[in-house]
Amino acid sequence: MAPVIGIMACLSGGAYAAEAPEPATVLDPVFVEASTGNPWQLVSSPGFEILSRCPLTFNATFARALQKAEAARLAFLPERFWADLPAPIEVILYNREPEKEPGLLQGKPIDLTWGAEDAALIGSEGVQQTHPMIEGDGDTFVDCANYHDVLQAGGDFCVDVDSSIRLANRLPRLPLWFISGVVGPNGLYVNRVIKSGYAGDTMVLPNALWTTSAETVALQEELRKVRKDGGTVRPRLLLPVSRLFSGQPDPGDAALWNAETALFVRWGLYKSPDRQAFLDFVDQASRHPVNEEMFRKCLGLGYDEVQAQLLAYLPIAASESIVVSLDIPPEDLPDTRGASASEVARILGDWGRLEGRASGPEITDFQEESLRQADKQFQKAILSRENDPSFLAAYGLYALQAGDSGLARKALEEATSRGVIRPRAYVELARIRLEDALPTIPGGFGDLNEKDFGEIKALLTTARVQMPSLIMTYTLLARVLEHAPTAPSDEDLYVLDRSLELFPGDASLAYKVATLFRRLGRFDKAAAIIENSRPFAESEHDKRLLASFPVEKVASK
Repeated sequence: MAPVIGIMACLSGGAYAAEAPEPATVLDPVFVEASTGNPWQLVSSPGFEILSRCPLTFNATFARALQKAEAARLAFLPERFWADLPAPIEVILYNREPEKEPGLLQGKPIDLTWGAEDAALIGSEGVQQTHPMIEGDGDTFVDCANYHDVLQAGGDFCVDVDSSIRLANRLPRLPLWFISGVVGPNGLYVNRVIKSGYAGDTMVLPNALWTTSAETVALQEELRKVRKDGGTVRPRLLLPVSRLFSGQPDPGDAALWNAETALFVRWGLYKSPDRQAFLDFVDQASRHPVNEEMFRKCLGLGYDEVQAQLLAYLPIAASESIVVSLDIPPEDLPDTRGASASEVARILGDWGRLEGRASGPEITDFQEESLRQADKQFQKAILSRENDPSFLAAYGLYALQAGDSGLARKALEEATSRGVIRPRAYVELARIRLEDALPTIPGGFGDLNEKDFGEIKALLTTARVQMPSLIMTYTLLARVLEHAPTAPSDEDLYVLDRSLELFPGDASLAYKVATLFRRLGRFDKAAAIIENSRPFAESEHDKRLLASFPVEKVASK
């Protein structure tokens, strides 16, 4: 692939040959280092690694906003609902005048915020809340945005980098309906704003958005008239509560399903008779299929009773915001220093690699240019003989994506041998080593020798310990066990069995694990895995996959 020519030649000792000119590709401005006079700074904030070319005062403001965002999410949901991540989320902040297009939606997804000349559009105090572009691949997440001359008056600058990531990586996985209700299109938590006042800091959750803006306004107007003149609000159509828990909605019901999941979550957290009972129900729903018996046991109400309460609550939810008090720690200036060459290369290289993933022919030029620019960042550090393990892990993952598994293996082996905290590095190295160790035509048990099997399994064990929610660890382990020197031990099988408790809704994982048990002759166990997974299947694809398992052959001998 063209983007890796420069660095590959450098590492192999060859000369760097310039490529023929190509049509110009518009690139995210983060790579244009001449775009600002500020040098790259590395700002350390708990859970985040911030690479910034913004002024130091803005860096401090941003780090403080992250502290407030953490306090907000812990006030919204207890800590057990938010996943821990093994490595800090990488954040790139830069300060370059955006290439503006008409309106607030920009052609560059990370040119999201700017200042004085747009004050009339975004408020006299400048940007108060922002959701920059974030990319990730399971364990590495990079948030990137251009904050050009952002006004900071008022101290209410709000950012949220990690809430959706931490929700998605919580184990056991939270149910789809709950994630939709929190951070989906109508999610209760999506447009929150943090405010500072004399009485303390608060988080404002705005009124619920119903199926459309027009319907929301109609609900508000009807409630206003009822409160003034009496009468009732016209009842709205709701899906049966049971439909919220039955998987992805039909396309025709998607808008109503998204709106109703958000209404249900809002009711459960802020209107139901017992908030803790609702939280216990969510936790149970992440481990077991929902039925009315479980629902009633947790909430003390049946489906029809909650349906009636949701219908009565809807006009109020659409009309009123919710104010939550926050316990924000005292302000503390973040640690800031000049970023090293390897840190700049690693973080910008990660961004270029993630932006360069294939996602459609219409942006192929942009993808290739992102990889090309990532290559330039890595090349600078390689020429400087940088060998930090975190940098080597980032480079190894880049080289793998660029198509050179040999260089990827070399970099990843060096990084993992030095104990890098990056689970995907261990998984991808295990994958490379498995491919190298397997015969041309894999057969099954006995394909791997004891040494290769032990070393590959050890890599996956480290990845699993660093980040239990990285599902690719378990899918690859299932494949490794298929080629083990002998039939897998009960200890190895237990790890896979346990993974089904962590990911009860992942039909693909269940199918792989069931297939392995079936090959071992444990037909009843295989059948039980498939049957236990069926109630969790949330898409037609998953339902078809589980239905395709050869159950007619899964019978006890």
